[in-house]
Amino acid sequence: MEARSRWFYSVWSVLLALFVVLGPLGLPLLWRSPRFSRGTKVLLTALTAVYAALLLLAAVARADEPSPVAVRARAEPSTVTIGTRFRYTVEVISAKDAEVFVTQPVDRIGDCDIVDFGIDPPSRRDAKTVLSRWYQLVCWEPGHHLLESPLVQYRTAGEDKQDAPGDEVGVTVESLLEKEPNAADIRDIKAPEPIPVDWRPYWLLGGGLLAAMLVAFVLHHTLNRPKRAAPSAPRRPPHEIAAAELERLRGRRLVEHGAFKEYYSALSDIVRRYLEDRFKLRAPEMTTEEFLLATARDGRLMPAHRRLLGEFMTESDLVKFARHLPTIADSERAWTAARRFVDETAAAPPEVERAAG
Repeated sequence: MEARSRWFYSVWSVLLALFVVLGPLGLPLLWRSPRFSRGTKVLLTALTAVYAALLLLAAVARADEPSPVAVRARAEPSTVTIGTRFRYTVEVISAKDAEVFVTQPVDRIGDCDIVDFGIDPPSRRDAKTVLSRWYQLVCWEPGHHLLESPLVQYRTAGEDKQDAPGDEVGVTVESLLEKEPNAADIRDIKAPEPIPVDWRPYWLLGGGLLAAMLVAFVLHHTLNRPKRAAPSAPRRPPHEIAAAELERLRGRRLVEHGAFKEYYSALSDIVRRYLEDRFKLRAPEMTTEEFLLATARDGRLMPAHRRLLGEFMTESDLVKFARHLPTIADSERAWTAARRFVDETAAAPPEVERAAG
């Protein structure tokens, strides 16, 4: 039945459009044309009037057609006092083939604030779908307030979105003063009562201030007393620092991730810093050739150590600058050579040095 109704009103819309366009043009041309007799013109004009009347009746019938979506609103209770919460419920009852869109108010409905809201699960009633939303509202102005339902739109198959007829409900907000007729009466001012003086707070305040001044005096003298310089912690020997850095480098597992260039750069930097701290050679600022020449002139490194150092530094330069790709075994051998160099050139303990002297 609903499909037939939609088909009928679609056809009616097309006919109405043709009548609106062709009616004002056709009748004047008909009466000016000499080809038709006066009786024919009167008959055609009468048929046009009947056609217009039928279209008008169809329009009235369409206007009287009930909407497939109905909106119902109610307030519980309908009479409240200022600041009292009440429940405002909106039910949207829709036909089976209607798609419903309910607008959600932001913070107010009418003159009342929304303090809470919720959506109930859809239900069925008389073969129709019922969507229910509730709101906890509170009003702050006394008087009668009309609360209009939120905008509800619907769409049926083959039609555009339309507004559903809304609903409104009245809520009466009463003032608290209206329930107490004498609350706003002006009363006489009472005579002032004598206030006894309690000196205890003053004694407590004075004693507290005196105690605070005494504590501040003691703290000032204690904190500003000359302090003895704390003995500085002895500096770690260079070989211990280098050994710890080598262990941290191994823990980074750069070789396993293929970062050979970063690994060899860090390894050579550790050895150069160790030589600067141990032998006072400005190793980080020298090239490998300058550095090896300086160690040969210094004379404190044994020939075996200079040879070990030269092989290690040359291999590091090949990896860093010549794009030489070492193996994992080469990398482990370089780390072992660096650790061996640090251990064998470490400074002797103070007792051994004094005995040697």
